[in-house]
Amino acid sequence: MRSLVLAGIACLVLSGHSLAMEPGHASQMKATGACPRCDLSGISLIQGFFPAADLRGVNLRESDLKAIDLSGADLSDSDLRRSNLEKSKLADTKLTNARIAGADMEKAVLTRADLGRADLREVDLGKSDLREAVFDKADLRNALMKRADMRKARLVGTRIESAKLERSDLSGANAVGADFTNSDLDRVRLLNADLRDADFTDSRLERANFSGADLRGATFDGAILRRTNFSDANLTGVRGLKQERLEAACGNPGTKLPRGLHLRQCEQETETPADISVGPDS
Repeated sequence: MRSLVLAGIACLVLSGHSLAMEPGHASQMKATGACPRCDLSGISLIQGFFPAADLRGVNLRESDLKAIDLSGADLSDSDLRRSNLEKSKLADTKLTNARIAGADMEKAVLTRADLGRADLREVDLGKSDLREAVFDKADLRNALMKRADMRKARLVGTRIESAKLERSDLSGANAVGADFTNSDLDRVRLLNADLRDADFTDSRLERANFSGADLRGATFDGAILRRTNFSDANLTGVRGLKQERLEAACGNPGTKLPRGLHLRQCEQETETPADISVGPDS
């Protein structure tokens, strides 16, 4: 594995893409296959192959990393702002505390990646594979996440205000205390998700499917609930949920509602299909 990493680095250095590197950093990468805290800003590493690389604190700001393979790499505390990571492979990659704001990560593979406390503001994660990824206390404000596969992802205490998540799948996700204020979650699947104390204030939830979700203590002030499915969901202790908004939503006998509220029975066509196709080949 190490020989493959070194071969990929040597090829990129010789091809003239190392202009942004300091000479000492290039030598270090060539000799060891690792470059923590190096300045590689603006570099082109298109389709590079660097699995399990040690890149802690590396500066890759505004770099072209399209289709790069950094699976299992350590990029904690790195700077990836405004970089091109379209179709990149970042499965099992450590990106804790990374600065990734404004990056293009469309169709990237981030399964089981750790993005805890990462700055992901305005990042494009459309059609990305985010299954079991960790976003605890990350900042995803204004992120574009349409049709992302986020099944079983962790978003505990995550900021997701004003994000675009239409047709994404968050089934089985743990989003306790997540803030979805003013976000677009039309046709999003949240089946069996843990959404206790989540904030959906002023969010769009048209045709969203909360079947089996735990919504205890969640907030719905001003949320749009047209044809929203709450079948078997637990809405005990929710805040801001008024009967006039529930008139356009639906549930079933298994739905747990605050006292005094009721829902009509869901019809089968309100079920949101799993129509997302994610990753580099989508």
